[in-house]
Amino acid sequence: MQQHKILVADDSRSVRAILRRTLTSAGYDVILASDGLEAVRSAQRDQPDLVILDIQMPEMDGYTACQEILALEQMSSGVPIIFLTRDTARHLNLLGTQLGAYLPKPVAEERLLSTVGRLLRL
Repeated sequence: MQQHKILVADDSRSVRAILRRTLTSAGYDVILASDGLEAVRSAQRDQPDLVILDIQMPEMDGYTACQEILALEQMSSGVPIIFLTRDTARHLNLLGTQLGAYLPKPVAEERLLSTVGRLLRL
């Protein structure tokens, strides 16, 4: 069975490290990006099976990165997006439901892994 690729985009080095450790220990191949622009480039190059995006990032915010990633020709239109952010805007629940999920930071490891598994249908 091929490992699922997960793109994690967050401007916090410590958040990226925690997510990488959690996801790789669960058997996922993790690609890291430190801003929205890097996330779009990584998605284009690596074609991940799932994307985890922070909202407030330099260069390009998570909303714009999400739009750009979903518009990429080589990406499946059904690639799930998890918004993992401290932002508490009401529309995030709706947007997360439409595109994948919304998880507020900090998130428990079990909740993250169960959400990822559900979205990848494991």
